[in-house]
Amino acid sequence: MKILVKQIKEDNSESIVYLVDQNGNPLKAEIVNKEEKGLLINELLSEYFTPDDWVNNKEELQSNVTEMSYQDYINQ
Repeated sequence: MKILVKQIKEDNSESIVYLVDQNGNPLKAEIVNKEEKGLLINELLSEYFTPDDWVNNKEELQSNVTEMSYQDYINQ
């Protein structure tokens, strides 16, 4: 699984945050404003990506997040 964030407004004020499976199929999606984006990403990371033994696991959780700019989104 991975978290995919697509900016849907040119001023970066709104994004769609997806939780996607290994094939890129969305499992969850939510449109959020700039302030809510970080909160939702952190919630998804803690719910779906925090290892059971996270104290001994030094994996960077942010590696599970991919962001797509507005330009990439409209050129898709």
